[in-house]
Amino acid sequence: MRERELLQRIADRSADLPESFDRVLVGPGDDCAVLAPDGRRLVLTTDHLVQDRHFDDTLPLELIGRKAVMRSVSDIAAMAAEPAWALATALLPVGYAHADDLFDHMAHHAREFGCPLVGGDIASLPAGSDGPISLTVTVGGYAENPVLRSGARVGDLVYATGELGGSMTNNRHAKATPRVAVALELARLTTIRAMIDLSDGLGIDAARIARASGVRLELDADAIPIHTDASGLSGALGDGEDYELLFTAPSRATIPESIGVARITRIGRVVEGEPATIVRMLDGSTVDASEQGFEHG
Repeated sequence: MRERELLQRIADRSADLPESFDRVLVGPGDDCAVLAPDGRRLVLTTDHLVQDRHFDDTLPLELIGRKAVMRSVSDIAAMAAEPAWALATALLPVGYAHADDLFDHMAHHAREFGCPLVGGDIASLPAGSDGPISLTVTVGGYAENPVLRSGARVGDLVYATGELGGSMTNNRHAKATPRVAVALELARLTTIRAMIDLSDGLGIDAARIARASGVRLELDADAIPIHTDASGLSGALGDGEDYELLFTAPSRATIPESIGVARITRIGRVVEGEPATIVRMLDGSTVDASEQGFEHG
């Protein structure tokens, strides 16, 4: 299938967008998508999905398409925002036989997550090259009051959703549900000071909040929710690809134990000190976990 034929197929499958999504005025097929602004703040994010870095040949095509979209939607969730639309680009081998099916899956899951594909671009690798496939998805959304990484304050308590670690088992890394509904409900119920999605690992991602806020996050080893697939505490801290939320809230805030199917656990506190992720072990000793996680570089 030639590029213009594939682009036409993408446009055809999205022809109903202006009728189905009231914030989309013009979808794929023109030089730009046209979106209807409203009174809320626009948030934007983009993320890569690269073969042999974020997935391998054993991952089904449907889950490749899902994860490509889900990664960016998870970033939108971390801002307590609502996804509204997406753009996708793909770098594929010449003559890649599964291009149409792959974009079908991406379009399906983009709609599932509330951010239909409104445009994008396709490029081919040089002749004779067989990879890697690279997908980039940009997602835009809206937030009443975006939650940043920089809002944590000394005295806040630290919470995590779900269970952490072992995400590569049974392809859970590609089956995660972005915590959009959880984040929106938390923002509605109480004050959330700072938030991040746990894509690279609890140790590294907590340190990102710490650095952005100029504080230290002190976590209790026995409180961290460890998934049964994880290799203990080290897996929960460093495996990454969980796509759960880590957030801080004032100690007076009332945080529910769960929202929907998502469990919420208090795992630590925000304290004064050099920005870092410090884990307090059962014997009272402490470990600096700021570098525990997955670097995508």
